[in-house]
Amino acid sequence: MKSVAIELILLLVLSLAAPAFAAYESGPVGPYNVSFDMNTTMEYRVIVEAPTHGVSTGIDFTRYNLTVDSADYGTYLMLTRYEQPMPADITANMGIVLAALQGAGADQPTIYQNITIDAKPAVLGNFRFERQFLGQGQYQEGELIVAAIYSPDAKVYEDGVYRARTDCRVISTFPWENIRDLLYTLHVEAPKEEGAPINPVSQSPLINQSSLINQS
Repeated sequence: MKSVAIELILLLVLSLAAPAFAAYESGPVGPYNVSFDMNTTMEYRVIVEAPTHGVSTGIDFTRYNLTVDSADYGTYLMLTRYEQPMPADITANMGIVLAALQGAGADQPTIYQNITIDAKPAVLGNFRFERQFLGQGQYQEGELIVAAIYSPDAKVYEDGVYRARTDCRVISTFPWENIRDLLYTLHVEAPKEEGAPINPVSQSPLINQSSLINQS
């Protein structure tokens, strides 16, 4: 009996010591259903904000924002729904990623074009600020900023142009492992009237590689 009791205590200790990866999130953000997994035990909260409205190049849009907020990091997911289809090719997406990173203070971001997110063509960029000297031969690594964009409901129209009613933008300062897992598992389901199948694109392994990090 004594040995059985000891085994039970050991099992209890092991179960308490095991990490609880309860980081899967799923739910509505405006008219969209969003899911992702950050694969972390870090404490954070998810905030869904009220929609905002604006105009871009004469086209009205509604934006739905989701924030993943922790004590030291933040991820901002923005879903923008336009009143009519907008260009969603690599050139258009690269401009948005560059503007986001430069607006965050990046002077020479690294851009990756040949990737997919949510099985759709995507553009990703990152930048790491210079490390800071702490004295006595110690340094603190500069903050990493990652930005990405893709369109969950994009398709090629009859005129041969790749357009979408929705673009999904992500900008994050979380550690790369968490950003990588979020992007690798991110799925956005557009409203039925907007969703349109396009030629399937296999999930690129590039998004899951640490080589995407700009080490400079």
